[in-house]
Amino acid sequence: MRSSRNSFKLYFLPLVLALVLSACDLGIGGVKDPDGDASLLKTIHPATLTALSAEAAEKVTPAPDPLGIPWSALDGLELQFWYLWDLDEPGVGLNAIVDRFNLENEWGIHVNPVDQGFTQDPLDSIETAFEDGLVPDVMISDASTGARWYQAGILVDLEPYLTDPAAGLTARAQKDYYPGIFEPLYLPPAIRPGLPFTQTLQVIYYNQTLASELGFAHAPGSLEELVDQLCDASQNGPEDQSGISGIILYPEAANIAGWVYAFQGDFLDGGSKTYQFSSQEILDVGAAWQELASNSCGSMISDYPNPMAREIEFSQFNSRRALMIMNSADFLDQVQIRNDQTGRPDDWGLLPFLGPDGTKAVSAQIQSGLIFKTSPERQLAAWLFLKYLTSPEIQAEWIRYSFFYPTRKESLRYLRDFRTDYPDWAKGLPLLPYSRTEPLEPAWDLVKQALGDAFEELLTIDYPAPEELMEKLDLTAEELVEFSD
Repeated sequence: MRSSRNSFKLYFLPLVLALVLSACDLGIGGVKDPDGDASLLKTIHPATLTALSAEAAEKVTPAPDPLGIPWSALDGLELQFWYLWDLDEPGVGLNAIVDRFNLENEWGIHVNPVDQGFTQDPLDSIETAFEDGLVPDVMISDASTGARWYQAGILVDLEPYLTDPAAGLTARAQKDYYPGIFEPLYLPPAIRPGLPFTQTLQVIYYNQTLASELGFAHAPGSLEELVDQLCDASQNGPEDQSGISGIILYPEAANIAGWVYAFQGDFLDGGSKTYQFSSQEILDVGAAWQELASNSCGSMISDYPNPMAREIEFSQFNSRRALMIMNSADFLDQVQIRNDQTGRPDDWGLLPFLGPDGTKAVSAQIQSGLIFKTSPERQLAAWLFLKYLTSPEIQAEWIRYSFFYPTRKESLRYLRDFRTDYPDWAKGLPLLPYSRTEPLEPAWDLVKQALGDAFEELLTIDYPAPEELMEKLDLTAEELVEFSD
């Protein structure tokens, strides 16, 4: 019997000692002597040990419920996800992404994808559905359109979801977005109607081979070099190509925005929703366009009354009748430059817009994820799907299918082989750090039409003063904003 008790002591005492030492590590029940040579342990009451055990258990509890909603409330929710720009093929594109989310997400959420791009005017049909009371839970659409829908009261502000400790994006993840995309994408004072998904870039197409024949060893790196090359191409082009234009000036808001951002200007006054086209930077851009046109360094082309203007623009570039054109990088496949005198197609590249202080910029149109007002639980479930959809890995997967450009820097890690396989698409990657979104102000879709008309008038034969036209545009924009409210 004595042997048995000793055996019990050998087992029990080390266990108690371990609990005591653990308690000392927690700073409870133990005091170190002043010299630090020994530890004076106090006797711990069993009730205290129970409390310590409970405290340790609390340290491994799950993250707090997001926005006060229990995680369990999401189990079994079915969401409607509307999208455009896909071919609606089972198992590919966005359908494949949604299928994997449905299989892998830990919350029991099921997403039903619905392609809304099968009508002639999908946005018009979508807004008709809104008028009938039909809204999805989550959707991918243009950021500027999302701003208008937020103004109409049907979208959720994503800022509370973005900053939620349990379900939001970390500071590191937010910094992963290109700053010219993420930081301006809000409505005053601090409302985020959408989360950036992908982007399209408005750039300058540049014929490198033709520039080399004109004696230019490298692409322009400043506004001065840009103007030099444009004017030299117009005035000293190859003899068999008389009438060559340095650049085709297409008065489209996306082109004008690239110039304005490169001139370190903005369309909105101090981040408000008040347009200020009569700012010095925009006046300087207008004067620069007039100077290019008046010196025959550039020629204007308009889509009115010529609906084939875009096709003509690329035709001029492909036939070496223009050294540069301004257009969307979405149309890379339109570049089919003819063979030069060596029998090889010309080399070409993509450039940013250049400002007088060396600033580089490209204007960007953003495809954003939007969440519609439904219920707190459905909105949270939609946010978790949107967070998954915009993650670098999934963003990269969609880019492989759509050929858009990423809005997050980390996405490029998953596109290394893709950029090798598609070198023309990869020409746009060096421009991503310079991308900046167009205004998110809800009336922008209307105002940008007026902006294009004003710049077209700037290039008429009598070259009216930019100050007068831009002041009129300020008043027009004010009326359009009031009309859209």
